[in-house]
Amino acid sequence: MTIHKKIFNWSAWLALLSIFFIPGTLQTEGGPLHTEYGFPLRFLTDYHISNPEASIWFISGMHINLLVYFVNILFIYTGIHIVLYIKKRLTEKDIS
Repeated sequence: MTIHKKIFNWSAWLALLSIFFIPGTLQTEGGPLHTEYGFPLRFLTDYHISNPEASIWFISGMHINLLVYFVNILFIYTGIHIVLYIKKRLTEKDIS
């Protein structure tokens, strides 16, 4: 089985852009207030902690789970392959 680099690249970008275009889920129970982002699995967590001595860094209150990010890439990669396979089967002419 060969990995199609172009499809893999597209899936990585789609998984990353899902943070910006798909709304996150606000979690109020079970600890501090936080929002989770990502599709189909949530891999980025933004903690809403108000601290007067907080760091000036943008990503200081964020947690990125890279393993879940790579699983998202694999899900999207598989989905794109299935869609392309179905499209190929539907547009293929019968040789009789």
